[in-house]
Amino acid sequence: MATAAAAVAARARREVETYFSDHEAYGPEHAIDFEPTMSIQRRYLEQLIGQGVVHEAEPGRYWFDQAAFEEKKRERFAWTMRILAVAGFVFLVVLGVQFAMQHR
Repeated sequence: MATAAAAVAARARREVETYFSDHEAYGPEHAIDFEPTMSIQRRYLEQLIGQGVVHEAEPGRYWFDQAAFEEKKRERFAWTMRILAVAGFVFLVVLGVQFAMQHR
């Protein structure tokens, strides 16, 4: 069930991003009308607006800030790497403790 929900969310993200890309809406002068067709697309659009990636030029007309989007992707990647590094360190510590306890 969680996998299906993740797939639906990923598809909605791709559809929103592709819509802006297909219309080359990369600046206020290229703002486009956009009305999400699904509530999950609406939530993603609101998230992008909150992150400063999508801007509303006028009511119902939006544009996509590609530089801000790339920066957010880099930030997410950096956080993911930090979390993986911490998880790897914890794993090695636990492994080391288990090894030490088995070889007393």
